[in-house]
Amino acid sequence: MLAFESLPAQQVRGVFSFADSLMRNSRIGRAGKQHFTPVTVKPSLWTPQDHDASLAPRYASDERDFVYYLINRNLTQDALVLLAQPSLVPSDTLSFLRGLALFDDLQLEAADRWLSASSLEPALFYDVVAKAHLGYPAQAQQRLESYSGRRSELASLQMAGLDLLQGDVEKYGSHASTFTYSDFNLTESERALDNVAKSVASHRDKSPLAAALFSTLLPGAGQLYAGNTGEAFSAFLTVGALAGITAVNWHKYGFKSWHTIVPGAIGSVFYIGNIYGAYVSVDIYNQEFKDETSAMVLYHIHIPLRSIYR
Repeated sequence: MLAFESLPAQQVRGVFSFADSLMRNSRIGRAGKQHFTPVTVKPSLWTPQDHDASLAPRYASDERDFVYYLINRNLTQDALVLLAQPSLVPSDTLSFLRGLALFDDLQLEAADRWLSASSLEPALFYDVVAKAHLGYPAQAQQRLESYSGRRSELASLQMAGLDLLQGDVEKYGSHASTFTYSDFNLTESERALDNVAKSVASHRDKSPLAAALFSTLLPGAGQLYAGNTGEAFSAFLTVGALAGITAVNWHKYGFKSWHTIVPGAIGSVFYIGNIYGAYVSVDIYNQEFKDETSAMVLYHIHIPLRSIYR
């Protein structure tokens, strides 16, 4: 322990974190494990050229079908090049198409700017999804509150989804009460959001401190509490094996022998790493639930737009 006292706290934690990482990422620890990968938002590298009035004017409405064709075939970069031409006359349609192409390319901050600049109905709904992905659900709801068009059920679907992103199941119920489940474009997403709402309502975050206590009493128990069976067995076997070797050598060579001290010291590091890992595992468990819930909501407030507006 004296050796650790001379090290900075960050380095000491790093030793235990490394031990936990070895157990967590062993073949046993990773057995059957699936990790959620969130959407990676790209930084925008696209800048349209300013409109040049000296060129023969072209209108974005004439290019709309071709832009849809390019986007639907994953030729988004070609669509962005087309929409950057200086001969295109500024318009709501041009702003929407630029925003749509950027949205599909995951340049969401730039997409948000262009979609916000368009007064077209599709731009509103796509902008809501862009803002939600960027982490601004309250701003997205503000945009929707003024909507009074014919797609009121779509607006309710998105409002309800934004409620779930903010963890407000009660408000979700008020918006979901307008679901008719009769529009084939919306039915699947409405039912999916209902299931998410039930899951959020019944979910309770687990306690990292409880996990740490469990693993203090029995190595691996905290990981099991966090739902990580593979990691639990890995921690139990690793710490148990080192403890067993230490006990045998203590009996055979005595307490002061290096045969006892070395596995005992290594076992202590892995034992504390198992406690630290249990704490972290529950944090990961709680965050993964939030991430997976958000991914489901973001998917289902977006996917109906593809069938309605393309």
